[in-house]
Amino acid sequence: MNCCKNQVNRGASPITMSKKKLADYLFERIEATGVKHTFGIPGDFILPFYAAQTKSNLETVVMTHEPSVGYAADAYGRLRGLGVALVTYGAGGLNMVNPVGLAYAEESPLLTISGGPETRFRSQKPHLHHCVKSFTTQHDVYAQVCQSTTILDQPTLAKDEVDRVFDDTIKYSKPGYIELPRDMVGLEVEDGGQKKPASLEDEGALNEAVQDILERLKKSSHPILMVGVQVRRFGLKDKVIALAEALNIPVVTSILGKATFPETHKNFIGNYFGQFGNPRVKEYVEESDCIIALGAVLTEMETAGFTAKLPPESLIQVNAGEVTVGYHRYDGLHFHSVVNQLLLVATAKLAPTLRFEVPSIPREVIESGKDSKALTVACMIEELNDLLTNKDDYSVVTDTGDCMYAGMSLKTDIFLSPGYYVSMGFGVPAAIGAQLAMPERRPIVLVGDGAFQMTGMEISTAVKHGLNPIIIVFNNASYAMLRFIDQKRDYFNLPRWDYVALAASVGARGAKADTPESFREALKTASASDKLFLIDAVIDSEDISPTLRRLTDHFSKKVKAAIS
Repeated sequence: MNCCKNQVNRGASPITMSKKKLADYLFERIEATGVKHTFGIPGDFILPFYAAQTKSNLETVVMTHEPSVGYAADAYGRLRGLGVALVTYGAGGLNMVNPVGLAYAEESPLLTISGGPETRFRSQKPHLHHCVKSFTTQHDVYAQVCQSTTILDQPTLAKDEVDRVFDDTIKYSKPGYIELPRDMVGLEVEDGGQKKPASLEDEGALNEAVQDILERLKKSSHPILMVGVQVRRFGLKDKVIALAEALNIPVVTSILGKATFPETHKNFIGNYFGQFGNPRVKEYVEESDCIIALGAVLTEMETAGFTAKLPPESLIQVNAGEVTVGYHRYDGLHFHSVVNQLLLVATAKLAPTLRFEVPSIPREVIESGKDSKALTVACMIEELNDLLTNKDDYSVVTDTGDCMYAGMSLKTDIFLSPGYYVSMGFGVPAAIGAQLAMPERRPIVLVGDGAFQMTGMEISTAVKHGLNPIIIVFNNASYAMLRFIDQKRDYFNLPRWDYVALAASVGARGAKADTPESFREALKTASASDKLFLIDAVIDSEDISPTLRRLTDHFSKKVKAAIS
């Protein structure tokens, strides 16, 4: 018997098993990704987990409202590869579903860890506070907006379930959900190391897909590379730059993909927003005989309300899990594998003999507002670009609405916005996540007054943690985008808050600007200040960016058709 045992173990690496608490294992997995901060709001069901976290190296950023928790963690994850939100069960967890939905729609790796009722209660009637329909209601809701979910109510499966959700969240760059009952926090689990997820990729299909793309490029005289959000999500920016340079192929970015490819690069010709963007960029892309959409998720927003003319016979879509070349489809391919193989083969086989021409397409000219007596969106764009030019110590974070579309005209290499899901309230809390993820970058935040009135109270959180974003409130006393879509209705009007006084009340600085000169001076003061600085930019409700005007013209026709 002993001889047989020795033969079985011969040549095998011994597996060292150690016991640790489930909460500690969770923290180890979080820290292993490089995450240094978690975001949340304590509550009774999550308190034991918060207490356990004090023994880790993670810092908890406690915010004022659960949606803000989600937006901040989302932004952090977009820049660091994983964002973590800690919420309590029921009232807390269900309050954060909307930002999790945003993260799923825009492919952001947001991990939500929620406390939960003890396992002994789960076989009883749900008469516990914060419980809605059943003990699984919250989990079932999150299952609709997450890539992977679990309730850690089975001791023997707990560790493996943690690994599964972690791996899926990072692999797919989409939200995950872990519900941790209070009595499972201190559960001892055996840790023998993480299992490497199995790769089921078909190498034959990979080679065939890449070869298919290359054959299309060989026959093309007018190709374009459209770079999308997944390139940043999966850390492939440098590889894509190398591919563009090897082939000298022109590059555009999608709405979600803005700043994923350097806008100062010689191959970059503009942002593609279909009929909402620069008409010359639109014309060049849509007349191309080979459009390689690399990591671009062609949603309604990306395709200008589905009005973009991207012929299927000319379109190549390379996304996580799927490659489509014209009418050929290849499933189950990893995004990074396709990009890596495409770069390798293109460099070896195409680059020495095939070089394309990059057209010169100037940025769309936005009429300067510096000569106007009143402050305009155009003026703010111009002044901000003067500040951002040749600067690498700022990032740009926008909320939805015209501040997002105005932001599309800014010269920046870090740009965060809710460009597809377009959830109001993203901007201010996202700036907190962004600055903690990249402390060397000071966020410039563009936010409408309507969105600010939803989550702007998080300026107190930013001040508490020593953060200093420059927040520019587009103060037009209205939901301006909606006014232009559906006439000038009274319920689109908003009260004009004293935003400067609000900033002062939490220990920040601020200034009101209603002319080009006063905005220029406020921006100069803000850039010189080391504190959070809020600029109350008072603009006319009729003043919007050219991009938003084209968009609202399109959607207003839809609204009128639906009403008639």
